[in-house]
Amino acid sequence: MQRNEIFRDTQNWYLTQKNVVTSGLIDFAVQNAGKKILDIGCATGDYCIALTKREFECTGVDINPQYIEEARRKKVNAMVSESDYLNFKDNSFDTALLFEVLEHVKNPHNLLKEAKRVAKKNVLITVPNCSQLSQLGEFNLTYEHILEEDHVNFFTKKDLEELISEVFSSYNVKEGDMLKLGAIGLPFPLKLFILGLYKIKLIKFDISYRLYAVAEV
Repeated sequence: MQRNEIFRDTQNWYLTQKNVVTSGLIDFAVQNAGKKILDIGCATGDYCIALTKREFECTGVDINPQYIEEARRKKVNAMVSESDYLNFKDNSFDTALLFEVLEHVKNPHNLLKEAKRVAKKNVLITVPNCSQLSQLGEFNLTYEHILEEDHVNFFTKKDLEELISEVFSSYNVKEGDMLKLGAIGLPFPLKLFILGLYKIKLIKFDISYRLYAVAEV
């Protein structure tokens, strides 16, 4: 096994992938975003493409010039941006997206302020959830996202709420993307049975993988 099979370098990873979107994040945007969206940290533009298909007007920015070049090749309206400065006028968009971004930046407070400045309606935020990391550690397990080389911030629900409260007065943070750990390592027939118990809620979900936040401007 190679190092890059274990540790993911997000500075180049998206150039090797196609259609990198998570349905839960798309649904989150569709349910909460205004029509005109700025996708901050857009990578190669797949979320912009998916949201444009849903009749949103989407612009993308990213600090990685190679990602922006690829996004433009896909016909995405995208441009290179600094890590905590957005070259747009105040209230240029209805909604700013910060999907899986704040864990990568050195000054998330400044980026949140910029996102708030350019958004008229709200800022939608997702980050990996580290709230139950210690529980996983009891079984010698960890989250997949802990193995990303360029993560510099690790958020619990409380951490994210405290950060957002420094910039926004109205916000809501929820845990989501629950992992069915009770089915790990089981033979396939037994795994199906256990997953069925999750589905009918006889077994509760165990661990939340991601935090979702809506910050109102």
